[in-house]
Amino acid sequence: MAYFSPATKEITAKIVYYGPGMCGKTTNLQKVHQLMKQEMRGDLVSVATETDRTIYFDFLPMKLGKIAGFDFVTRCFTVPGQPYYAETRRMVLQGADGVVFVADSQRFMMDQNRDSMLDLKKNLKANNLDFATIPMVIQYNKQDMKDLSAIEDLEAALNERRVPHFRSSAYTGQGVVETLKHITLAVFKHVRDGGLAGRAAATHPRAQAPAAQNAAASRPAISLPELSQARAAPVPAPVPAPMASAGALEAQAARIAQNATQAEAAPMPSKEAIASQEFQNLAVLHHKLVERVATLETDNTKLKRDIQDIKAIIGKKLMK
Repeated sequence: MAYFSPATKEITAKIVYYGPGMCGKTTNLQKVHQLMKQEMRGDLVSVATETDRTIYFDFLPMKLGKIAGFDFVTRCFTVPGQPYYAETRRMVLQGADGVVFVADSQRFMMDQNRDSMLDLKKNLKANNLDFATIPMVIQYNKQDMKDLSAIEDLEAALNERRVPHFRSSAYTGQGVVETLKHITLAVFKHVRDGGLAGRAAATHPRAQAPAAQNAAASRPAISLPELSQARAAPVPAPVPAPMASAGALEAQAARIAQNATQAEAAPMPSKEAIASQEFQNLAVLHHKLVERVATLETDNTKLKRDIQDIKAIIGKKLMK
């Protein structure tokens, strides 16, 4: 659900990059952050784990227009893909407005891709998000590698919704900007066409704003921003949904702001919250490893006793 702040007049939408461990999620955001104009992005924030990282940065698509008088901002996250970071993935996915599923195109990674897609469905459901309707694109990453699965096989295995897909190499930058452009436009249209009204009712139960036909833009969206310094192919402007009058939208925004007693924290984990969760993950992992070592030591002791018993039996046989 998009978060809106009456104090800053901003709507902040959340985009999460999801996929198996080491598939290129972090490299995606690092490359996009590198290519974007400085005035359109915030700082990268990263929490390192032993094998992966949770990373996010703010991104302002300045040419998308306003929604009911609010500026539209996106915040991009990645999640750690290893199985033992399940709780972190569930937490980071909370409140997501759009998902980029990053698949590793290498043939031997097909099972891990499938498992990660199932994990995404489970965590969306746990966060009361609908897999069937949330804006989503799939990125088939690592196209610069060898021994790749055919796109047709990847589509059959992973893209049951038939959402748009992109071939990419996060390492070289191929396809990363196009992926972010498409998911940003999809999220903008989703929020514009109703996400704001739903968020207002959920966040401020005392708000008396009526259910509008659509929380439409106060002026039509014109185009996606040019994320990189290089020239990019133009993206067609979205067709505005049927909308209420400008006066009605302004009145709706005023009512929302009036009933918001204070600006609350965005429904996104802070760096400290992520770090705390990572510490808990590592503590659980350490506990499991200690238990496993203790079990192996017990098994080893029992095996030594069995070997001694066998030697004793063989010795008695030889003495006869």
